[in-house]
Order: sequence, then C-alpha cells, then structure tokens
Amino acid sequence: MKHPALTYRQLSVQSATPVGLVVMLYDGAIAFLHRAIEAMEAHDIEKKCDHLNRVLAIIIQLEGTLNFEQGGEAARTLQAFYMYARARAQQANIENSTEILRALIDHLTALRNAWEEADGRLTTQTAQNTSSAAGESRPSTRRKAPPTGPSGSGSDWDDATTVRLSVIE
Repeated sequence: MKHPALTYRQLSVQSATPVGLVVMLYDGAIAFLHRAIEAMEAHDIEKKCDHLNRVLAIIIQLEGTLNFEQGGEAARTLQAFYMYARARAQQANIENSTEILRALIDHLTALRNAWEEADGRLTTQTAQNTSSAAGESRPSTRRKAPPTGPSGSGSDWDDATTVRLSVIE
C-alpha cells in the first residue's frame, strides 16, 4: 500500500500544467534551501551538503527546461540567473553562509511567484478558450506577462524576475 503523501504528490505532478511543474521545482529548491539553513545552524555538515546538492540538481533541471528558440532574451536571462544561483549556493556551502542562502530564497521566491501567476493566467485562458470552442460566449483576454518580483533589493537580479511565458511553451 502506498503512503498517502506519496500518492498525493504523484497525482499533483501528473495533473500539473508544464508551468505548474516549474512552480513545483521552485518550491522544492526553496524548501531544500530552508533545510540547508537549518542544517548549517545545527552544524550538521552532512545534511547541509545533501540539501544543497538537491538544490543544485533542481536548478540544473530548471535550466534544462529553458527553450531558447521561443524564449529568446527571457530564456537567456533565466539561464544567467540559474548560473548565478548555482554559484551562490556553492559559495554559501563553502562559507557556511545562511545570509547567502536567505538571499537566494528571496530571489527564487520572486521567480516562483511570477511563474505561479503565469500558470493561473494560462489556466484561465485555456478554460476560456475551451468554453469558447464549445459554443459559449465569453470575452477573451489577452495574455499578459507575469509580474516582476520585489524591486529595490539592491540586486542585479531584480530584472530576472520578469519572465515571458514563451520561455517554456
């Protein structure tokens, strides 16, 4: 018999949209960053390294989902951010820096929220298009770009929170 949480997680992944899967990857990276911070504070080197390795694997997966042909500049910006994020996670590991990890959580959270909003807009648009195709008359809406993350944090990566939906379509 399967564990209920595992079954729920598998169903969530199977029913998620492509953008929703990206959101789940961000959620995983953020959760493992929090766990890495806890391990650092507990002076548990083994767990810290394990959690940071998982973060790095997720970032590599996110980078692998980029579509440079359709995503253009947004895909290149995200690729640069992912390279930056990997370097910062490695630096945090070497320096045992929770501050670096907390800043990385902030950046990833801003991007995650932008992707989540994009997923909601795509889902709404798909539902409206399906209803229109079925003969219902509903006003169509144009797809808007996801929002930018919090600005003014003093980071070079504030602009990286602006993503175009075509990055992974």
